[in-house]
Amino acid sequence: MTNSYNQIVLLAVSVGSFNYGLSFGTSSAIIGLEGFLDYFRLHLEGEDAAYASSMQGAFTGVFFAGGFFGSFIFAWLADYIGRKRALDVMSIVALIGSIVSGASFHIGMLLAGRVITGLASGGMNVIPPMFQSEVSVAEHRGRNVGLHGFMFVAGLATANWAGLGANFSPNEQLQWRLLLALQAVPSILLLILRFWLPETPRWLTLNGRPDEALDTLKKLHDDGSDAEHQRALDEQQEIVKQIELDSRHDTSWKALFTRPSARRRMLLGIFLMFFQQSTGQNVLYGLQINILNSLGLTGWKASLVISCYITWAAFLNFVGAALLDRVGRRTMLLIGLAGTTIADAIHTSLAVTYGGGTNKVGAGAAVAFLFLFITFFAPCIDVTSYVYGAEIFPTYMRARGLAVTIATYFGFAAVYTAASTAANNSIGAKFNIIFISLSAINFVVAYYVLPETKGLSLEEMGILFGEETEVAHIESGTVSPSDPKIEPVNIQVQSVAVEE
Repeated sequence: MTNSYNQIVLLAVSVGSFNYGLSFGTSSAIIGLEGFLDYFRLHLEGEDAAYASSMQGAFTGVFFAGGFFGSFIFAWLADYIGRKRALDVMSIVALIGSIVSGASFHIGMLLAGRVITGLASGGMNVIPPMFQSEVSVAEHRGRNVGLHGFMFVAGLATANWAGLGANFSPNEQLQWRLLLALQAVPSILLLILRFWLPETPRWLTLNGRPDEALDTLKKLHDDGSDAEHQRALDEQQEIVKQIELDSRHDTSWKALFTRPSARRRMLLGIFLMFFQQSTGQNVLYGLQINILNSLGLTGWKASLVISCYITWAAFLNFVGAALLDRVGRRTMLLIGLAGTTIADAIHTSLAVTYGGGTNKVGAGAAVAFLFLFITFFAPCIDVTSYVYGAEIFPTYMRARGLAVTIATYFGFAAVYTAASTAANNSIGAKFNIIFISLSAINFVVAYYVLPETKGLSLEEMGILFGEETEVAHIESGTVSPSDPKIEPVNIQVQSVAVEE
């Protein structure tokens, strides 16, 4: 079971997830504030329109670019110095980014701050779900790692509500500076909470510290009824044996794509984030303002509706996390793909027909189906994709596999967002046809390639990828409490001889 100490650890780590959502949402929250647009000359009308358009695009683009590279940097750090210390570095970088952004006095400094924040955000999307997966018991891992998706969207909702409140501030410069500085709060909180966080038992075992790993497992997974810590002993023995089996293979970056089972995991992680972004969620969220304007909802009224939309998504992410261990990852993802495809198809038809017109009933129906879209996306795809991506990789390649997975997320987010800006000016909502088509295709592909991971320990995942003979199996109670000594295993994540 997940005991109280484990729950505290999971919640503390998810502060990093909240930080990512807050950082991500801040850009869209401040881009509509008059004080921000006036200070940096970013109004899309007038003689500076071309400059403003390019700078607004850069403001979003550099964040995603930073996230892309940050995914790899912090994954490397998580392997090299440990998950906990990498979390520390991530928080410090995020704090620096928020300070530079909030203190910006010209556009170059603002963009530099967003790059730094983006780098940290790459880590925020890699380390928390990886950390959570490595300290969770198999039967509750979906709910536990699902905290990442919930807290991410909770941070996004907080940014939107803060942006709504900023509309009413009489000090126009304080509006946007305060929002940018707000990103520092979760960074500072995480640096304080780190003193109560353990290192993950799998990283400790991987780096020759099994005794420390065993002590951590006892704290994390014993519920008081297991006086002899049998569960922790069995779990540690399974981790050790699996690392020994994995060490017989080449563990270099190249091998992640040349070894068939590792390549399948990697491609599955890439596909996972490709179809997540190919639903068009970020684009639909970004273009929502156009539909709201056609209804006569502008300014703070439009911000209010969007804030409610994101808050609904956060609640549904929480519901999705609670359902994952019962319904299963594969089932949730397939339901989400089917539901979002249908909802987007109807929304797009209504948006093309009534968007920008005077028929408020039709435009209102378009908004309603946008809410139906997020009702399927949030619990079934958003929260599930992070859980799935964090658990399909073995310990020796989890950081790197998740780095590639999250980099795919940032890469396609940047491409689709950039393309939507130009497409919206020329074809409007018709651009969504691309996402509807891709999602329909992805549903068919997902049906055939997604295995179910529910209920399996992280060490047992190899069974799903053709490694039946290379998966550690430990019978309950095989390790004697009177002789819990486990020999150290120190497997460096690099190329080693392959045992044929």
